[in-house]
Order: sequence, then structure tokens, then C-alpha cells
Amino acid sequence: MSAPIAGVLSNLERVLLNSDLIQRRVAEMALQIEKDYAGGDISVVALMDGAIFFVADLLRRISLPVQVHTLSVGSYHGGTSSTGRIEMLPKLPFVLNGRRVLLIDDILDTGLTLGTVRDRILEECQPESLRVAVLLDKNRPRIREVPVDYVGFEIADEFVVGYGMDYKGHYRNLPCIGILNPTHIES
Repeated sequence: MSAPIAGVLSNLERVLLNSDLIQRRVAEMALQIEKDYAGGDISVVALMDGAIFFVADLLRRISLPVQVHTLSVGSYHGGTSSTGRIEMLPKLPFVLNGRRVLLIDDILDTGLTLGTVRDRILEECQPESLRVAVLLDKNRPRIREVPVDYVGFEIADEFVVGYGMDYKGHYRNLPCIGILNPTHIES
């Protein structure tokens, strides 16, 4: 591991999921998705920026034809909890009518972001089908319940960073997922 990454890792209170465990689970999820979508292609809608590493690793393991769309959506705005305000484009920038769609996000937390995007895709795009994949399912009360078809890991209600997830734009590049040391969180 490079010295800069090792230095950033020291900002973690603990590693929750190491890189090897993440990669094994992502490979298992890819196999299940490939099986479920066999015989056709997939239109992926990936929520950025947090899901960037998960989406890249997951899709590289799927041998079906994949069309990828990205959508920037946010509700954290730099803090450690959702603000409850979802920011996204007024109209979705892609056409998914009659397509088999896989919506991918990094984490299911309050359900606000994922639920809002899922509803928009169903209403505006009228896909043939819509399934949802998340790397992390946070065990906490939801503001909105969202049906999820593929879950990488269930985790406790803790603020996590790494493997795409950030705190104020930092820590996305960590190869693991961890709990940030509270001394590195501004109050």
C-alpha cells in the first residue's frame, strides 16, 4: 500500500470492510445480477459520486451488454447525515422506456435519495423492469422504504467512508470502508 493511502487510513477509527472482502462480495453480486438479467442487456443508472468505485468494479464483472448512465444526486452536502434535501436535475437526461434497468447506489441510508430516483425513473421512463443494487444497507429507521434487490453488506448505523464514500470530499479513494475517527469530523 502506498504511503499516502496508509497515512489516510490512520484517520480511520477502524476498518469495517477490507478490500478483499468487498471485492469477493462484489463478484458474488455480479454473478447474481448476470443470472437475473441473462438473455438480454442492462441499462444501468449509477448514482454518483459515492457509487463510482462500486459501479466500476461491479460492471467489469458482468459479461452482458451494459449501457451506463450516471446521475449526480445528493442529500449529504458535506456533513455526516442527510439534510433531507435531494438535489438532482429537473428532468432525467436519458431514455429508458421499455428497458431493463438496474439502479445502483453506494448506500441505502434514509431511503430519500434512492426512493426519489427510483420513483422518477418509474414515472418518467416507464422501464420494462427496475431493480436496485446497493453496496451497503445501513440498519436504521428509514424516512422512505425502498425495495432493494441486491445488497452487498448490511452495516450498523454508523457514518462510513472509503470505496467511493466521502466526508467533505475526502476518503473516497480508500480501498476499504471504515469508520472515520471522530477527531477528524468537524462539529
